[in-house]
Amino acid sequence: MSDKKEMTYEQQMEELSEIVDQIGRENCPVDELESRVRRAADLIRALRERLSQTELAVTEVLEELDAGESEKED
Repeated sequence: MSDKKEMTYEQQMEELSEIVDQIGRENCPVDELESRVRRAADLIRALRERLSQTELAVTEVLEELDAGESEKED
């Protein structure tokens, strides 16, 4: 797949789900296990970072809205 920075959150989640399914199968090749686990870890880190960034952005927007409401009340 393409670089994680170019992928959407949904694409990253889909790839992670596929990797988890592959790892969970009994016929997952041992030679590929390490690379799949590393890729899954990279995706998890990227997904967590994106969620954190989104949470911060939403919090900022909500704070701006609250500040705007407070100004109207004054």
